[in-house]
Amino acid sequence: MYYRIGETLSPVERVGITEWSAIAAVLRPEELADAALPPELLPPENMRKIESIRSCHLTLERSRILGELHIPARPQRAARHVIFVWWKDCLLFLDPDGVAGECVERVLAMRPHHADGADDLLMDFFLALILEEPASIQQLEERIFGLEQAVLDNKTERFINQMSVLRRELNQRSRYYAQLRNLTNTLQENAGDLLDACSQSRLQYVLRRLDSLCEEAEMLREYASQVSSEYQAQVDIAQNRIMKILTVVTTVCMPLSLIAGWYGMNFMNMPELHWAYGYPAVIALSALVVGGCILYFREKHLW
Repeated sequence: MYYRIGETLSPVERVGITEWSAIAAVLRPEELADAALPPELLPPENMRKIESIRSCHLTLERSRILGELHIPARPQRAARHVIFVWWKDCLLFLDPDGVAGECVERVLAMRPHHADGADDLLMDFFLALILEEPASIQQLEERIFGLEQAVLDNKTERFINQMSVLRRELNQRSRYYAQLRNLTNTLQENAGDLLDACSQSRLQYVLRRLDSLCEEAEMLREYASQVSSEYQAQVDIAQNRIMKILTVVTTVCMPLSLIAGWYGMNFMNMPELHWAYGYPAVIALSALVVGGCILYFREKHLW
């Protein structure tokens, strides 16, 4: 798709472009060969290897600015990538996964404002890129809350696997927000002279949003750690209960072991050895000892 940059973006056909001025292009990698773009708008060959992009990175050259964006995977969605090239008043978005196309649609749906240059469009693109992130953060919080409720309800069969997945997502999301913030900061510090007042204002807003997202992601990481601590506490409580029961059973069985060892000696002069009621008497003694121990533990609230 090609757009003419003005107060609003206007779709334009490729054949209708006679001069590369105030033009934005959203193309897939396979469309580059037939696009006949100016050389300055073509990203280097090493940048076109989409599978090698693992982070958000900005490259400042003498006559243009290039950016790589790695958007981490979400549940039921693989990681996505965007490459952009800003040259004079033209923009190219290399869009293998459809991200840039979605962002441009969001830009078109935004409230009209003074946006008449490539700098304004790029700032609006960044804003559109993070527009739905607060809702995504909210979903992560709800998933952590669900795990916390499962811990409180003692339903922790798959807790470790689910928490591991959540923590991985949170780490990736936090890294993504931090990298995107660093990218926009680099743009502000090194290319501020290319931004008009409206773009500067939009960039400041994007930076505030990214700061907020970084803080929320960090808060969720702490929340996830607290839930993990609650789970560990539940595990410790369960282990303590098991150890308590084993200790009580061991304590009850100790007198029985003493009785068994005592009457298992079979010395010649043991009076109970030839007593007709010796065996029932030992049974009664053992039952009395066990009953007395159980009563004692119950009175001490140890059972």
